[in-house]
Amino acid sequence: MTDLQAHQRQRFLDAHARAKAKSPAPHQSPRPVVLLFSDDSTLFFALRMRDILRATRPDQPLQMAWVPDENALSYRQMSQLLPEGPDRVLRNKQFEALLASPDLAAVLTSRVYSPLGDMLKNNLTKLAANRPCVISFLGGLDFTPQHGYFRRRNTDGIFLFPKSELDVYAAQSQNWDIMWQSVEFGHPSFLRPHSLSPEALAHRRDIYFFTQALSPSTRRGRIHMLRAMAAIARANPDHRVWIKLRHLPGENKNHLHKELHDYPALLKELPEVPENLRLTACTMDEALADAALGITCTSTAAIDVVRSGIPCMVHLDYVDNYMDPLMPPMKALFENSGLITSLEDMLHLRSTPARPEWVDNMFCPDDLGQRVFDLIDRFKARPFQIQP
Repeated sequence: MTDLQAHQRQRFLDAHARAKAKSPAPHQSPRPVVLLFSDDSTLFFALRMRDILRATRPDQPLQMAWVPDENALSYRQMSQLLPEGPDRVLRNKQFEALLASPDLAAVLTSRVYSPLGDMLKNNLTKLAANRPCVISFLGGLDFTPQHGYFRRRNTDGIFLFPKSELDVYAAQSQNWDIMWQSVEFGHPSFLRPHSLSPEALAHRRDIYFFTQALSPSTRRGRIHMLRAMAAIARANPDHRVWIKLRHLPGENKNHLHKELHDYPALLKELPEVPENLRLTACTMDEALADAALGITCTSTAAIDVVRSGIPCMVHLDYVDNYMDPLMPPMKALFENSGLITSLEDMLHLRSTPARPEWVDNMFCPDDLGQRVFDLIDRFKARPFQIQP
């Protein structure tokens, strides 16, 4: 922000404070905050963000808005994750009315849908007073974040992670024509980890392998992981080893990430599958409620496991890993975490805790909800607004 912009902004804030002191505004109900979703990833984000905002301001109206034109949710997923259904349904042409509405406080999204992004490119839309504040988050572990940054350049607020990426974004956005934007650190799935006592973990008997739609990318790589899980199950008959599915077979035909080799079919090819090796399509929260250990290759589930205080293994030495485009960026993100686990250590269930410095860089404080509301308040007081 330039000195001139800072001076003008302060004059605007001073004038606003004087007007407010002279004539107190009548009591009004808070304007709703709208959370967008269209697939399981964006719905996970919206649900977690809703929980955080609710805990911060219990009287704040919150609306879940489904984007059916980009839908990749099955009926099972929708009924499992959002049984009450969405509060709004947004077709492409309805984004214009959404963004022009004076009755909404903010729109929060982990994906900048095309009609929303196109509208935010318009200067008159950007400068309009009384419109909702548009805040974007990353979708999860982003292996090509620079592309995502560019798509989010016109939103009023952007939340990034890890913390080190704030400097990356500042450098990348230097030549962008950004009018007003607040850049923050955080994500609802990346809150500071909880702690579970050794006694609490000792009573747990469930080990979860959290699958990912695209990785391992080859059939041989996935067979490798199933054989490893079968070996763990045989060696630990007092434990249950679960293959936690991201999708049921054929369920993600419209999803951005399509699974070519589904685990249920591959499991049938293994000889003598141990009885304690099982498949599940439970929710992430259900899995974390009783997990003693979480194992994954390149899934965002690694973050959920660490955040829940559960031992985590990131296994990247699977067969054909050199053919998997997601392996190198996953390795880069986790190379200082202490969580990357060799095949031998994984088979012997030898896990190590995440390193504190990596945790500090990756996970945000618990005040995320308050910081979102503070951003919305700053947006309302931004300079250079055009009255309708």
